[in-house]
Amino acid sequence: MPINVLFLHSGDNWIRGSEAALLTLLRGLDREKIVPFLLCDHAVLGDVAQKEGIGTIVYPVPQIMIDSDTVRLQFVQWVKTAYKVLSLVRKRDIRLLYCNGGRPSQVAYYIAKIAKIPIVCHVHCSYNRRYILLYRFHRASKVIFASRAIQTSIRGKQSFLAPSEVIYYGVDEERFRPVPARITRWREELLIPPDCVVFGQVSSLITGKGVDTVLRALQIVRREHPKVRLVLVGDGPQHEEYAALVDELALKDIVHFVGYQPNPLPYYQHVFDVNVLASRREAFGICLAEGAACGLPNLGANLDGIPEVVLDRQTGLLFEPGNHQNLAEKMLELARNPSLQKDLGEAARRSVEERFSRARYLRAVERAILEQVGGK
Repeated sequence: MPINVLFLHSGDNWIRGSEAALLTLLRGLDREKIVPFLLCDHAVLGDVAQKEGIGTIVYPVPQIMIDSDTVRLQFVQWVKTAYKVLSLVRKRDIRLLYCNGGRPSQVAYYIAKIAKIPIVCHVHCSYNRRYILLYRFHRASKVIFASRAIQTSIRGKQSFLAPSEVIYYGVDEERFRPVPARITRWREELLIPPDCVVFGQVSSLITGKGVDTVLRALQIVRREHPKVRLVLVGDGPQHEEYAALVDELALKDIVHFVGYQPNPLPYYQHVFDVNVLASRREAFGICLAEGAACGLPNLGANLDGIPEVVLDRQTGLLFEPGNHQNLAEKMLELARNPSLQKDLGEAARRSVEERFSRARYLRAVERAILEQVGGK
């Protein structure tokens, strides 16, 4: 007899790392064991989940927080949301609450206590101690961390009621895979010559993703290796700022902004030669696993969870975070050495199959859920 699980998510109105991780779960959980329902606070995720046949409710997930950068005292909405969640638990016979991120646990923790059901919190980023305490996920029945780096950071700030574990995100390696031959139109539409080395980054255009570091590195690389291009897949509040920086650095003819793409797969398979992520903070880096699954070498900032995905000199190259000169050196090394690109890319694909497969991710989360309800 399957158990009913209510997944709760709060985030911005787009699909990024934690949303992608959640959708992988909702799509892939064994329905003979777990029947998922979703409550989320933005329409983009809700619409996708509903189209996938997931029972979904779009409803505000409030926050009570007083911090130097954040003051939110949404007490009335907190009560309404708590009542909504409790009603869903009773109406749908929910056996476990699964919080995708720390924020939903600020409501779910108390509902789980009232309903006497377990709560699992899946943490995708590092929080300071104030957030841990107010969100209450240190009191959850089980905490899952996206990487060892995030686990070490958070557990170093606060003791936890129950044990925690790291479960790496899983890529659908059957979908994200190398192609025997590239479809040339993808580069042709961007007016990229076939002999260019294309670096690509799939990320939101926000400060934390370090796009400015990549652009400044590219300016150096171009002087030494003119046949390079950069493709930026994503959008965000810093778009105009980065477009202005492209003009300032005289890179307009070799940088391509293609905007938010709900399906970045063709860019990994048919456009990029090297996958880049220059983040200033990063719990895991789903785009790195996706690129690796497609047989691309990765260039990643050596911080947080990125070194757990990018094994330096084995599946890609790491560079000093925020150091555009060091990044430029690594970009040049790859641009000049196609055989190194090939070797690292092939190793990256094998690493995904061994460490970051979709099946491994799904079975690990299923086990973590079922352990909390006495199932198998």
